[in-house]
Amino acid sequence: MSVGIVIVTHGGTGAALVEEAEFILDQTLDIIHGVSFNQSRDQAAGIVEIYAAIENAETGDGVLILTDLLGSSPSNRVSILLEHFDAVMVTGVNLAMLLSVWNYRDQPIGLLARKAVEAGRRGIKIFQE
Repeated sequence: MSVGIVIVTHGGTGAALVEEAEFILDQTLDIIHGVSFNQSRDQAAGIVEIYAAIENAETGDGVLILTDLLGSSPSNRVSILLEHFDAVMVTGVNLAMLLSVWNYRDQPIGLLARKAVEAGRRGIKIFQE
């Protein structure tokens, strides 16, 4: 088994990241569950959709939930639901993080969360002439 993966982002950001990861890896990442958060939707409906995605992703090894912005609506909604699942949320999702999570998804959830953060940080550099 492997850790379930859910991406909860504003609009189509998560879907775009998955699409790009599929292109780079040349494989389908169909076990990743995505929720496109829409501010204009009813808050309760959004929480229900996130809950369902986490529940569907659960494999028995926990669920890693990637969100875009710390303190934003998607991460706030996820934080409400964490106590109901064996789940960990990592904020600041980027393509490097998603690729790492996919490649290490067979690792225990705590290690996978650390790998996600490490890859996200490692992929951010400043270049200047």
